[in-house]
Parts: sequence; C-alpha cells; structure tokens
Amino acid sequence: MTGYGRALCSFEGISIVIEISSVNKRHLEININAPREWQRFEYDATKLIKTFIDRGTVRVSISICKDNESEKDLSFKEEFIEKDINWIEKYLSKKGINCTPTPELILQLTSLHKNESTIPPLDKICSILEKALSKACKDLIKMRDTEGNSIKLVLLKVLKRVKNLVSQIEINTKSMVSDYREKLFNRLENSGLSIDLDDDRVLKEIALFAEKSDVSEEINRLKSHLGQMESTFESKGSIGRKIEFLVQEISRELNTLCSKSCRIESTNLTIEAKTEIEKLREQALNIE
Repeated sequence: MTGYGRALCSFEGISIVIEISSVNKRHLEININAPREWQRFEYDATKLIKTFIDRGTVRVSISICKDNESEKDLSFKEEFIEKDINWIEKYLSKKGINCTPTPELILQLTSLHKNESTIPPLDKICSILEKALSKACKDLIKMRDTEGNSIKLVLLKVLKRVKNLVSQIEINTKSMVSDYREKLFNRLENSGLSIDLDDDRVLKEIALFAEKSDVSEEINRLKSHLGQMESTFESKGSIGRKIEFLVQEISRELNTLCSKSCRIESTNLTIEAKTEIEKLREQALNIE
C-alpha cells in the first residue's frame, strides 16, 4: 500500500527531517538513506519500521539542515581563527619563514571551519531520531489506512457479486441430473431401442452422470471461503497474505465447477465469477 509520512526534530542548532514513503510490494523491503555518521542507526530504524509495516517497499530519508542562527555562528569563529593562525606562525617560524596573516588567509580558514561537519554523535541523538521516525511512521499508517478503507469498499462490492453468482450457479446446477435423465430417456425413445427405463444400464448411466456432475462440495467450500474472506476484511493486523490464500482456494473451486459444468448457463456464471475473483487477486497485492 502507498503512503507518506514526515517528521521534523531539532538538536543543538540543526534541524533533522525524516521522510518515509511506501509503495506496493508482496514482501517487505526497507531502504534507508541517512548521513554516513549515522549508518548504525539503520539497524534500529529497520526494527522500528517492522513494528508498523509488514509489506511493501519502504524508503526512508534522513536529512540535516542548519538553522539560520547556527549558519551565522559558523561563518566566523574568532577563537578558532586565532588558534589556527598561531599554529601556522609557529610552524613557519621553525622553518625560518616570516608569516603575516592576510585577509585571504582568514577567509580560507573561515571557509574551512564553515564546512566542518556539524552532525552530532549518534549516541546523543539516537532517541530523538527514533521518536521522529515513529511519528513519521504513524503519519504514513494514517495515509495507508485511508487507502485501505477505500480498497475495502471496492472488495466488498466484488465479494457481494461473487456470492450472488455462486448462489445462481447452485440453483442452476440442482436440476442437471433430472434434466440429463429426461434427455437420456427421450434419446432412447427416439432411437426406437426397446430398453426398459428401469434397466440397470440406464440407471447406472444416470448414477455415473450424477456423481460426475455433483458440485455440492465445491459450492459449500466456496461459500465457506467467501465467508472467511468477508470476516477477514474486518480483522485487524496484516491480512494481505490470508486474502491471497483464500483467492487461490476460491479460484481452484471455480475451476472445478467449470470442468464439471454441463450447462452453458453454469459455465458462463462460473467464468463471470472467476473474472470477479481476478479483481480480488489484483487488489490483494495492495493490502497490508
């Protein structure tokens, strides 16, 4: 399922932005982009994300920006510049070289200090990062919940149509044996064969057809699977894999119905039900 979350936190003059997004995928894949100094945080971040999400491709971006006041303070640090100039003078004095600080040298030293890393140690900021990431995950889950509720409404409509089609198939197949018996008797009568309708061979033929065309078990299993599917939609937690399994079992029963069907009406109804089930299969990949 798709979603997006964002959180902002501050620490010692720097702002930290955590963004997390997810797209559909059958399994869970987590990609984290963080400053090199915080690479160790990826392990803790992955564990935290897994408490919120079970499926999908998840991307996390952790970026840092300096506050305006912090940027201004870093532009010129007099004590650092003086320390550097003293060190340079002592070094050149040992080499017998005179040193006179110039504006260009001061600007270069200022630039060096400005570009120094201001990323705090992970040990100091780890708990702050975890809280921010947790907030971003909660925002993402809210968005995914909204999408999930929309998908649920669509799936319930599809499920209702499938249940209706199964009921029609059940009604349509109930009279198949009696119809076959009547057609068999008519063919025997029209052929002019002197065969008693109570002949064991005729009765055996009817019994074999009844056994081959009996779909009561398939209908009962379909009703059970559809009922489980409906109750699964109301379950909490991850339900995507269970829905995939139920869709697979429903498809198997519908295939059996197709192979046993001796009526074009039943076959058409079954094909229509299979088409609806394919819609469920496609959406199941988008469900947590």
